[in-house]
Amino acid sequence: MFARRAFTLIELMIVIAIIAIIAAIMIPGLLRSKISTNESSAIAGLRTMATAQTQFQQAAVVDCDGDGGGEFGYLAELSGFSGLRVNGAVSAIRFAPPGIPESMGLVQTGSSNKAGYEYRVYLPTATGPAVDETGGVPAGASANANNQETRWCAYAWPAANGQSGTKAFFVNDNGEVLGTNNLGASQGYNGKTVAPAPGAAYDTGGPNPGNLEAGAARVASLTAGDGGLWRPTG
Repeated sequence: MFARRAFTLIELMIVIAIIAIIAAIMIPGLLRSKISTNESSAIAGLRTMATAQTQFQQAAVVDCDGDGGGEFGYLAELSGFSGLRVNGAVSAIRFAPPGIPESMGLVQTGSSNKAGYEYRVYLPTATGPAVDETGGVPAGASANANNQETRWCAYAWPAANGQSGTKAFFVNDNGEVLGTNNLGASQGYNGKTVAPAPGAAYDTGGPNPGNLEAGAARVASLTAGDGGLWRPTG
């Protein structure tokens, strides 16, 4: 019979050290891969949202001033999660088929979460500033309708900055997705605690950026509302 030999303390320490080295090599790579996947998903999500907004507006399912021109929608409306706005209220009628996943209509503190990113839609008002869904879909208002027939924007930013993603993204009624490195004191968008303001990606030199009237600051000669550099994602 052979005697069973246990691992010595030194051998165990060597094994643990090897595992730690392998983990130190692999974990950063896995994190980078996860972040890259989430960022690609966020860009695709905003592109889908732009398509959904076009369909929503053209269907005129929200027409608070009754002029036959439809208004753009909030996340909870686009997803069919909430009823649609009518003048002075929110109805029980829902958008069908929904233009974005229903899960994106679950809005909390003004934004919804999908694949490591927070999403928020802003719609303009009669004089500004643009408003989101904090507190639920706002009641429809005929005074806001003309602006909401032509303008909207959405932002996507990391639910956990540095872990689920790093960059922030933007799209509006032009349909072009812009991205920023999300750095500096004026950005650092992170989960529910630090979210982009309505005019974050808009040109501060344009008219009323907080009500989405100015163009996006997509070139170096323009200054974005948050001081960042917002560039086309390609």
